[in-house]
Amino acid sequence: MKQLLRQYFFGSSLNDNKVLNAGWLLFRLHLGLSIAIHAGWPKMNTITAPGWFTEQVAGLGFTFPSPDFWAAMASWGEFAGGICIALGFLTRFSALQLAFQFFVIAFLWFDKPEPLTGMYFQQTLFWGFVLVAFAGGGRYSLDRVIMNRKKINIPIPAKAAIACLLLFVTTGGNAQTINSSDFKSATGKWTGTLTYLDYTSNKPVTIKVNAAVEMKSENQFTLAFYYTDEPAENEKNNYVIKENGTMVNDMQLIERTLQADGSLKIVLERKGLDGNDPKSATFRQVMVMAEKLFTITKLVKFDGEEQFFQRHQYSFSR
Repeated sequence: MKQLLRQYFFGSSLNDNKVLNAGWLLFRLHLGLSIAIHAGWPKMNTITAPGWFTEQVAGLGFTFPSPDFWAAMASWGEFAGGICIALGFLTRFSALQLAFQFFVIAFLWFDKPEPLTGMYFQQTLFWGFVLVAFAGGGRYSLDRVIMNRKKINIPIPAKAAIACLLLFVTTGGNAQTINSSDFKSATGKWTGTLTYLDYTSNKPVTIKVNAAVEMKSENQFTLAFYYTDEPAENEKNNYVIKENGTMVNDMQLIERTLQADGSLKIVLERKGLDGNDPKSATFRQVMVMAEKLFTITKLVKFDGEEQFFQRHQYSFSR
């Protein structure tokens, strides 16, 4: 029994071919670091988990003993599990628990899951973790060192994996937070248009609109819209950066990218209802900011669908 457990936790089903195992190391690094940095790390600002994630977990029915417990387990499972897969430590166990998480997302959370032919990334991640759970860490992993602990010489590829992990964690994680300085280039007045998709006619409509962005504090700013031909529709929205820079109001930060032209792209995401016959959907707000350019694009993807479509876009200049 002891040998079976040892083989399960630290063993591998791969042969000892160096080329095969080098490729497997690269795959593990990509899969593990991707989930740790882009899914786990943004949720590490609290001991438990962000409120928006706890609500999602509760909505899936994980309420006993509490949604907070399961949300924390899932958050730490993504972060720690991803790191373990990258390092090849407790590889099968880490992959198994992540496969369970993404089974729930890919096949229970989606309205119309496609078990074999679905083209959404949650399902791809699920099958990736299943593959790792079967194969284990391979030749270049900490599991291999533990299985052969009488020979403590750590292979060069494993050392390289550890170095890559440290580099990605220290640099990649920081890219997933924002602060008030990111929005300073957008402060001031703007002139432009709003193009939106009319659900009744299913055709785009463009109207004139001006905007003004004002910083109120270190973590708060306002965004006002002034509609030239429909002043009754004028509005001012308050934005609060919270959860250590990983959320804006109820929207989760999923991307912060400094683009080649010098503009800053920020992508925020939340769940909600949309359409004339309101249906559950995922919304993305894409903000691109530069000194003379400012766009805000709303993307929508209904549950069970694979692609986002553009609901509306504000395009400003000055």
